[in-house]
Amino acid sequence: MLAVAAIKCDSGLVLPLLFSRLMQLLLKSVDFAARAHRDQCRKGPAHEPYINHPIEVSRLIIECEPHTDEYVLCAAVLHDVIEDCGATRDEIAACFNEMIADIVLEVSDDKALPRDERKARQIETAPHLSNGAKLVRLADKVANVGAMLTDTPVGWDREQILRYVDWAEAVIAPCRAVSSGLSDRFDAIARDVRAWHTEKEEAGV
Repeated sequence: MLAVAAIKCDSGLVLPLLFSRLMQLLLKSVDFAARAHRDQCRKGPAHEPYINHPIEVSRLIIECEPHTDEYVLCAAVLHDVIEDCGATRDEIAACFNEMIADIVLEVSDDKALPRDERKARQIETAPHLSNGAKLVRLADKVANVGAMLTDTPVGWDREQILRYVDWAEAVIAPCRAVSSGLSDRFDAIARDVRAWHTEKEEAGV
């Protein structure tokens, strides 16, 4: 699916089709997400532009599952625009398609609910997600747990970090079957986060 498409010119040369359907759709989703997240930064001290996160989620999926449908990759890029930016499912469906919109809606928290209830619902609903939504959820947690090594949210102590890792592990448990590669990557990162923050605590850092 990700192989570069090609066209044959009159001269007989085969040239890359730079703007294939896949690339156009992915670039459109990045543009949409970048505009939606334009005023947001990540919670770490680096204050990275938020758009880096959904791009990373899509990248993780394609690295571990290279034959993933392009609609899932676009949904990964768009996965926070309903939850964090006020976009609607209908808006996404009109701009992209119904499948992408449904996946984004599946992985969106209801911000009208209290935080603890939203976290509990992620665990409760995970077994019932579509396979595409499970991939997005799994990659999202890989990215977020990985950030605990590189750009830990400001103000988070060791206990809060380790609670987050435990919660993320519970969320992705029903999603593991869709990608052994992402599952293995989560396990490795979670192990590193637990070890690193435990060592810091013991060293009094």
